[in-house]
Amino acid sequence: MRRTKMKSHHEPYWDLVKRIITESDIVLEVLDARLVELSRNEEVENLIEEVGRPVIFVINKSDLVSKDSLKKSVAKLRERGVVVFLSTKEKGSWRMLFSKIKQVFAKHGKREVVERGRFDPKPKYREVKGEIVVGVLGYPNVGKSSIINQLAHKKKVQVSKKAGTTHGIHWIKATDEIKLIDSPGVIPLKKQDELRYALIGARNPERLKEPEVAAEAVIDLFLRLGKKAFEKFYKIDIGGLENYEVIEELARKKSHLKKGGVEDIDRTSRMIVRNWQQGKLKL
Repeated sequence: MRRTKMKSHHEPYWDLVKRIITESDIVLEVLDARLVELSRNEEVENLIEEVGRPVIFVINKSDLVSKDSLKKSVAKLRERGVVVFLSTKEKGSWRMLFSKIKQVFAKHGKREVVERGRFDPKPKYREVKGEIVVGVLGYPNVGKSSIINQLAHKKKVQVSKKAGTTHGIHWIKATDEIKLIDSPGVIPLKKQDELRYALIGARNPERLKEPEVAAEAVIDLFLRLGKKAFEKFYKIDIGGLENYEVIEELARKKSHLKKGGVEDIDRTSRMIVRNWQQGKLKL
C-alpha cells in the first residue's frame, strides 16, 4: 500500500497534534507499560477532550512488567478512556486492539465532517478520508511506529531504537475500513524534563547532559521494584549500595575506567540508560 507523506516541517508541533486529533474519529495514545504516568502527555489528553474525540490508551511493552503493577498504573486511565495492553509475546493483544477500535467507533460514530461550499476558502490541509480514521499519538520511542506497522500488517514506518525517527504526517491504510494518521516524532522538550524523557526513551542516552542522574533514576526503580532483576542482568551484587555506588561498582566490573583506574561514570551511566530504553534491562 502507498503511504502519502505531507511536508509539514513548517507547521508548529501543537498545530500538528490538534490537526491529527481533529481529523480522527478515535485517538490512540501510546504509553510505555514500565512508566505509564511518565509517558502520558496531559496537554495531548486535554486537547483530545477539548476537541471531543474518544481515546484508547495503548499500553505498549506490557510484557516487560508484572500484571499487578500494570493494574495499579491504569486505574486512572480507565476513567478517561479504553485501555488495551499490547505485548509482542501475545498475538491476541493485536486482535484485541482492532476489536476495541471497532467497538469505540460503533459507540461514538463518525466525527462531524464539514462540507465546503463552492466559494468557501480552501482548507489549510487535506481531510483524511476513511470509514474509521485513527490518530496515533505518543512520545518518541514508546512504540508508535511498531504498532502502526503491526496494524498495517507490513513495514510502512521506519522503526528505530533511537528516539524521534518519525517525521512529518503520514496517512496509512491499515485495513479496508481503518486508516491511520501517524504523528510526528518531534516533541518539544523542556530542560527540566530531561530525566523524564530519558526514562521513557524520548531522548537518546548519547544526547543526555546529565546521564548519571538518569542512570540513578533507573537504578532507583530497580531498588524499589526489582533489585534481583538488576543484579541478574549485570551479574552483580549491589547489596546495600546507594545509587551512585552501584554505578561505580558496575563501572569497575565492566572495566569502564579512565586513566589512573578512575571509574568512567559517564560511560557506565549511558550504558544503563541505553539498556533500559532498549528493553534489555527489565523490571
